[in-house]
Amino acid sequence: MPTPRKFEPHYRRIIADIRRRIDSGEWPPGHKLPSTKELAELYDVGSHSTVRQAITILIETGELYGHQGLGVFVAE
Repeated sequence: MPTPRKFEPHYRRIIADIRRRIDSGEWPPGHKLPSTKELAELYDVGSHSTVRQAITILIETGELYGHQGLGVFVAE
């Protein structure tokens, strides 16, 4: 019998994928992330707040930074 998978919140899945894209060089330092709406569609989540939660955590850890009106970018 297979082991049941633990539930992983959507925001954690988004964080993991953004980190993977940064680590692989797909999104290098200074790269502007897609809009919250585009990321919600990319990650197939119905709530923009889920994407914002992930981005907020990555900003708090210094992996991303935001400029009001300009967007969110990959940190150096």
